[in-house]
Amino acid sequence: EEEIKAETGEDAPLHYHYLSAFTTPIYKWDGLETAGHPFGHCMLQGYMGLRPTDPDTLEYEALMEKAYGKERTEEILTTNIHHVLVYPCLSVQSPLQQLRAVRPLGPDKTLTEIWHFRLKGAPDPIYERSLQYYNLVNSPSTMINADDLYNFWRCQQGLESEGGDWVSFHRNEGQDHHDDGVTTSVTGLSELPMRHMFTAWADYMKGGQS
Repeated sequence: EEEIKAETGEDAPLHYHYLSAFTTPIYKWDGLETAGHPFGHCMLQGYMGLRPTDPDTLEYEALMEKAYGKERTEEILTTNIHHVLVYPCLSVQSPLQQLRAVRPLGPDKTLTEIWHFRLKGAPDPIYERSLQYYNLVNSPSTMINADDLYNFWRCQQGLESEGGDWVSFHRNEGQDHHDDGVTTSVTGLSELPMRHMFTAWADYMKGGQS
């Protein structure tokens, strides 16, 4: 983005901004925080700079201020959430108006669906941006979704293997903070979400309320 700005004197197209977010170094992920909520739901907290200041976004923010007032608009737009996992298999990225449903069809088959949301009253470019982000992130051959799907497949292969009897989610185990039913991690690289969801699953299997 900086090179394009230096060479042309103009801001890079918006999709470059999204692509640059994919190069986030590991230490920045480490600075995020994950949280486990009751009933197996989880959250990755951290907005990750996905609130641009282009004319379309500013137009949308002006419409929101007119509808909700400045204070409420800022409260909505600064919500510190990047990703929400709704137990057992729903993934929501509210800053990008996207929802991914991961549907297990069998022990070796999984269907993933991507849903986009058109924000009521928002300028059309805001919805078009969501579709652009889909093409960069969640379409079948992108660097993100292809990696996710490969990861799902490798997990299934591993569970079918004759390897260890246990699936290890021990990263940062014992370092989590617990407060009023919510568990938070000490680092964004913690495997807390997986531990949290499997704990809920085991509790549901025993007839508990998680």
